[in-house]
Amino acid sequence: MKKQEDNQNIILIVEDDFDLMWMIHKLLSSSGFQVLTAVTAAQAIEVFSRYIFEIAVVILDLSLPDKDGEEVAMEFLKVLPEIPIIITTGSEDQAQRNRLERLGVSAYLIKPFDLTELVRTIDRLIQHA
Repeated sequence: MKKQEDNQNIILIVEDDFDLMWMIHKLLSSSGFQVLTAVTAAQAIEVFSRYIFEIAVVILDLSLPDKDGEEVAMEFLKVLPEIPIIITTGSEDQAQRNRLERLGVSAYLIKPFDLTELVRTIDRLIQHA
């Protein structure tokens, strides 16, 4: 995985499954990325606001304890329409997927997903940024 040489090498992971978050964090950190994490929508919005112009990609779980991930994605895209967002979810909902893609979500991964698929997706999004 390549990281951009400027400041745009921060990945925000929004995930309430600590084991999955830890695995993704470890993988991305070892690939040279700075990783920020949030377990709730409120934390995600705070971190996003603080690092808005430095975040390269957001990995966003749809099932958060305090707010629907789709609402969080809409808030992020309203503020920064070009931010690449990778949605992760435990269930395939084609109508929701279509709606999110129309809103501007960059990728949609169904859990359990292969971490190499996540890496390829991040790599593709950063290369096309």
